[in-house]
Amino acid sequence: MKHVRFILFVAFCCGCVLSSRAQVVEFCGEAVPLERDFVSNRLMDVIKWHLRHQNFLPLLKAKSEQYFPLIVPILEQYNIPEDFKYLPVVESGFTNATSPVGAQGVWQLMPGTASELGLQVSNGYDERNHLLKSTRAACVLIRKLYTQLQSWTLVAAAYNAGIGNISRNVKKQGSRDYYQLMLNNETAQYIYKIIAVKQLFESPELYLAGFGYNVFNKSTPTGAVFDAGLRPENDRDFKSIRITVGKNIRQAPAMMYTARLEHNTSFTDGQLVSIELLDDLQTGGVYISKNTSISGRGWIVSNRIYVDLGFGDTLVLCDNNGKKGVPINQLKEGGTVTLVGRRSNS
Repeated sequence: MKHVRFILFVAFCCGCVLSSRAQVVEFCGEAVPLERDFVSNRLMDVIKWHLRHQNFLPLLKAKSEQYFPLIVPILEQYNIPEDFKYLPVVESGFTNATSPVGAQGVWQLMPGTASELGLQVSNGYDERNHLLKSTRAACVLIRKLYTQLQSWTLVAAAYNAGIGNISRNVKKQGSRDYYQLMLNNETAQYIYKIIAVKQLFESPELYLAGFGYNVFNKSTPTGAVFDAGLRPENDRDFKSIRITVGKNIRQAPAMMYTARLEHNTSFTDGQLVSIELLDDLQTGGVYISKNTSISGRGWIVSNRIYVDLGFGDTLVLCDNNGKKGVPINQLKEGGTVTLVGRRSNS
């Protein structure tokens, strides 16, 4: 018994250290230089804006999850990174909107550009509003931009501002670093908007109560355990979730562990979720033997439960398909789950 307690104590201590490691943020495999204060500050400003207007996030995420399965295979056909699926989220919110300058459809293509890409554009029929055809046309444009720029970040910026504007600024300013270039305000914010949406969609646990704010379920922006009562308009709220550069744990090889989820038929936000290990677990220098129970607070995000196991992103609870979190129904029924761990690079 003493041996088990010692192991759990070591695991807890190491977990606290590991969870303090900073998250690494990327766009299309290109690292965002968050070691530069102005970059991390600007990104957090954009994320804070989304948190202040969080009521639309659940609907936007739900709509995006309907369209992503349709456009991601097309991106793959054109060898375009999956992160480009977030462009139409930022461009149009997956609506066939028309901009003041005449861009239309989910990809917000201009009439002349759409025609050059082979789309039919007329008063009676506009293929910019056809999801699959417009996605293929956008992919042709994106591949063309990449051939010229050889940087996915610059390609996304050029999608917004045009290849001419980006190429001129690169040549004039002598830099191919998007985050260093002086650009018009809309384009200067564009990549940050994409990354902010990606963060909130893919890593909502960073902004949950207990980590930060539950932006998908809370009707009011309260419940931050690190400073109770503060509202997200206050910059102090974000000290605990400020994203800074750190060791890229995701580059370490993933390890899969099987565990049994203890059923809970009346789960509410913030309750403990218990998991029994069915394998010996070793991650980030921590070893826990099988048949040991570990637990962490769980939080509901879009009908899934995310659990803070105390190890940061070195140990993540997933369903048996490897998707982060578990469905609410599975928690009610119990059953086996997967823990995805990371070996330390050091």
